[in-house]
Amino acid sequence: MLPVKSEILHKYKWPASLLFWLFVGILYVLYTTLLDLHASTPPVVWYQHSSYKIAVHIVWGVITVPYLQLLSKAGAPNKWVKYILLTIAAAAIHAFVSVVSYGLLASMISFDTTFEAGRYWDGGFYHFSRLYFISWLTTIVIFIAWLGWENLQANQRQAKLNAELQSQLVQTQLQMLRMQLNPHFIFNTFNTISMMVRANKNEEATDMLAKLAELLRVSLYKNEKQLIPLHTELEYCRHYLDIELVRFKDRLKVEFDVQPETEKIMVPGMILQPLLENAFKHGLMNSLDAAPILKIESHQLEKDLIISIKNTGKLETTVYNGNGIGLQNVRERLKLHYGDKAHFALEQQNGLVLASISIAS
Repeated sequence: MLPVKSEILHKYKWPASLLFWLFVGILYVLYTTLLDLHASTPPVVWYQHSSYKIAVHIVWGVITVPYLQLLSKAGAPNKWVKYILLTIAAAAIHAFVSVVSYGLLASMISFDTTFEAGRYWDGGFYHFSRLYFISWLTTIVIFIAWLGWENLQANQRQAKLNAELQSQLVQTQLQMLRMQLNPHFIFNTFNTISMMVRANKNEEATDMLAKLAELLRVSLYKNEKQLIPLHTELEYCRHYLDIELVRFKDRLKVEFDVQPETEKIMVPGMILQPLLENAFKHGLMNSLDAAPILKIESHQLEKDLIISIKNTGKLETTVYNGNGIGLQNVRERLKLHYGDKAHFALEQQNGLVLASISIAS
């Protein structure tokens, strides 16, 4: 069954109420007609048999809307006195209007050949009292249905609010993680520039400052979005490598092996920068005399995106356990964005340290 939105019911409340009760009335008439036919009563005249029952249900279609509106304005569901009074009043109004409207219609249209106006009005109280009990039971059913609907709507509103709060919390956490990266990286870069200046490598320090300015420009421009295309993330990596390569000059070999179909896949911004920083700090800086290699690769395995960074070096236990800010940051961001659909691994492979990220589609 398709869910009906509350906004649609509220907008078309009168037609919905009338059509619903008319449908219920028709079903009730069919049911009682079949019972009469089964009991071998005299031939059933449809309009005489159905007129009163249909009229009673149409009155319910008119009364239900204001009754529900009054229930909504009565206050919290624990104010039972108001609800009881409204239920009694609604049942009385329904019984009275049904008796009067049927009498007037039968007098004017003559759709019931057995109708006698004088006898009918003389027994008005009897008709009212007989119908009131059924009206009261029906009102209670409407009230219970309204309570269930209100609880359902309250639960949906609370679930929506919880989802919005959770989304805001995740976004805040992600933003804090990204803000955590920039100062960490900038501090390391300025520390390197400071050492260059002390070593009178002013030209190299100036070159690094220019590249840092370009990197920050790209970083700030892309910082508003949590997810960016992989090709944009790789562009950021190239700016980062430009800075690091100032120290290595021609001693480091950098390779990119990126499948074109992966470049448009969305990934968390700056997710690779901590891995590159980790590769330089724990691997490449200790391998300057061994012609170090850095490889950045991306491909699809079935429908999963696999991004890997390989570098010359030996895996350290403390790094593998994720004690550094960078690796913890990567793991937390992947978990916040993708839950169990993304994984990060760090391992030794064929003399290289391999850091890999897999993101399921």
